Amino acid sequence: MKKTILLFASLFSMTFVLAQNQERLSVHYFDIPENLETQFMEFNKQINQELENAGFGKNFYKIYKVKKDDKAKMHRYFQISSYTSDKHYEMTHDVGEDYNKILDAFWDSDLAKAFNKNRIYRKVYRIEK
Repeated sequence: MKKTILLFASLFSMTFVLAQNQERLSVHYFDIPENLETQFMEFNKQINQELENAGFGKNFYKIYKVKKDDKAKMHRYFQISSYTSDKHYEMTHDVGEDYNKILDAFWDSDLAKAFNKNRIYRKVYRIEK
């Protein structure tokens, strides 16, 4: 009986540890010309609204920017999104037709060219020691 309880406890804790290790972030470092910032923020708002409508919560994609007096010349913007697993990531990228239309319009725009110009994109996973 003790071995059975120990086995179940071990399996339960391993499941918990492995699930936590699937946690991931998607991070983008990029630049947007000042005259396109409002347009970019509107695009981000539309995408976030679609994700909220699909049940993924408010402000899924978060945008940050360095202060005006910061000396950084590149990568002055930062976008982050958080996922519980690769499956969760895939679900947030397969939301529906309206979501796809917004994304397609973005990737066909001059705004996307500015966004992609010097963008660094990484999918990162949490490390536990």
